[in-house]
Amino acid sequence: MAAPAEERVALVLGHLDYGESDRILRLLIAEDGLVPALARGARKSTKRFGGALDVGDRARVMIRPGRGELWHLDGAELLDGRPRCRDDLGRICLLPYLCEWGLNLAREGHDESRLFGLLDVALTVLDGVSAPPSDLFRLGFEAKALTFAGLAPQLTRCVSCAAALGEEPLVYDVGLGGVAHARCGGGLPLSADDAARLERARRTPLVELIDESPLECSPWLFAEHLRWHTHRDLKSLKVLQSVV
Repeated sequence: MAAPAEERVALVLGHLDYGESDRILRLLIAEDGLVPALARGARKSTKRFGGALDVGDRARVMIRPGRGELWHLDGAELLDGRPRCRDDLGRICLLPYLCEWGLNLAREGHDESRLFGLLDVALTVLDGVSAPPSDLFRLGFEAKALTFAGLAPQLTRCVSCAAALGEEPLVYDVGLGGVAHARCGGGLPLSADDAARLERARRTPLVELIDESPLECSPWLFAEHLRWHTHRDLKSLKVLQSVV
């Protein structure tokens, strides 16, 4: 006998068309983490799924375990479709990028309440601003996401020798997981001021980072950190880089 469907609130992180009318979704659910779910007939039925299957959507879903790894999605009700993120090129590119971070860091079968909350807030703020937010908004999101995944970047002391950063040349060493003296590691250069601003962004609510001025260092330090950890390229990164 099939298990009864349970109601959850989910963020849609990705999807893949399957067969003639089905769709496989990658959902982030606070209580359950990353959930792969099969939505049968999703590409033909708008009534059952209420237009709630786009990347970035927050939806109330009815899901039940399947026989294998895939869950079954029996229905969905759209709670927030992030409509203003769909009509601006910068936000059109940033939304799937943020979701791909969630897809890379969320675990199946684990509580991911903090990551869920972070991503939902980021998408809500992104939908509410009048223009794409600052690089520091995105970097703050990335630093928080890494922290919640147990990969917090070391930004206050040399990650290699543990000494104060001081005035000497610094690099961000993705293999070591943070800022290092240039003599202690290798990587993308940055200043002590950049490191301090990144640490503040890691601890500051995202809504307060919308209009921050640019950093002098590469704005993709944490994207490189994630790639080193997962051994996968972010598919949405090149598209985002082409418009910022």
